[in-house]
Amino acid sequence: MILSPPFRVLGSSLRRQARTAGLGAAAGGLFGLGGVLLPDSTGRISHMALQFGNCEFDQPLPQTVRKAVLNVWSILFREMDPRTRFTVVAADRRNAEDVRELARKCGAAARVRVLEADSTEGMSIWIRDSMLPVSGPSGDTLLLVQRRTYYPGPDDRRAPELLGTSGRGLSVHPHAALCIDGGNVVSNRREAVVGIDSIRQTRDRLRELASDPEVGRSLEDFCRRRTGGSPGKTMWDKLPKMLLENELGKRVLVIGQDDPKTPKVREEQPAFHVDMFATPIGDDRFLVGDPGLAIRTLEALDPKERKAINRKMCEEAGLAPDRDLIGDLIEENRDGARQANFDNVSRQLARGHQVERVPCLLGRRFSHSLPYLTYNNCMMEDYVGEDGHRVRKVYLPMYGCEPLDRMARETYERQGFQVVALPMAAITVYEGAIRCSSYALRREAR
Repeated sequence: MILSPPFRVLGSSLRRQARTAGLGAAAGGLFGLGGVLLPDSTGRISHMALQFGNCEFDQPLPQTVRKAVLNVWSILFREMDPRTRFTVVAADRRNAEDVRELARKCGAAARVRVLEADSTEGMSIWIRDSMLPVSGPSGDTLLLVQRRTYYPGPDDRRAPELLGTSGRGLSVHPHAALCIDGGNVVSNRREAVVGIDSIRQTRDRLRELASDPEVGRSLEDFCRRRTGGSPGKTMWDKLPKMLLENELGKRVLVIGQDDPKTPKVREEQPAFHVDMFATPIGDDRFLVGDPGLAIRTLEALDPKERKAINRKMCEEAGLAPDRDLIGDLIEENRDGARQANFDNVSRQLARGHQVERVPCLLGRRFSHSLPYLTYNNCMMEDYVGEDGHRVRKVYLPMYGCEPLDRMARETYERQGFQVVALPMAAITVYEGAIRCSSYALRREAR
């Protein structure tokens, strides 16, 4: 049984609305291409996509990261439901052979399919941002290929194409209008939560497309039919959210925008992607990152304990053992403006959801000098097992920071999750964790 049939109906309804408006033809297929965005915390992952890259921007992927990736995957191959299938996009022959050998050692060879990309330009490990998998009306998975904001591996753009030719119920649908990284949207069964940065980027993309008069008229018509009134001067502010709702089959909640009630502070999106700081737990609860909580916890350590934890963190992250990593992370995250951004998101999500805070310490963007200690960037499953009992698992990144790792583990356990720990310190130095580097392409209720 495929998850969330009511939302597939909703997605079909939205597509019918777009076709009735004549928008698909008039705007070159900008509308009605999507389906229903898969929820993050509901269902059993029956098909997962991974990407084993060989570079990060203009540098080869470090050996420490290669080993860490394979170690994490060995845990997934063993701990996920034995019915789960994996499709791995491998940048080159060496990576493909390493994955096949790992699958054999884990007893998962029959469930792991490797697609060799023969990449000449280089691929990263970050598969999440290159596509938006949605459930189609017949239960198949459509890979919406949107405009991504950046490519840490030039050949990352080939991942959807390779998956689409794998013969596993996947089809590829380029989407010219959406400008959103896959990491900047999270979803429960009711709604998709999108960072304000993607709203602005999609708005800019729509303005660019509207330089074609025919597309401009179609956008106005779309806005008119969705709102029931004249597009007016606010059309460009309304369009991105309406388009995302149309293509993702769900209500869209935008977070990270400035709060006019705090005129002395101009809030922004706390991090480059929503999944670094906000996690849906079911349909009515969110976990939101909190740098202040993490800092207070670390500053309460006695000197001897702090030194031992610092050494362990450096070891797991592959950083110099004599570095004051805890001090560097605290300094990077102590800024009051950064805390205000996180608190703003917490307030926004609290309108309609229960919110609990979890520790979070961000690294330094594009520097690859600090790990990102995010316990939001996880993968979850919630389904009825073959024995009739409920299974609730979270695949949770850990960083060798015992007090914060423990606090995060206990937070998820209070929500009824079995925690499967994934050691990801070396990986997250490169600005992502398990959600960034994986994709659930299909979820089922059992």
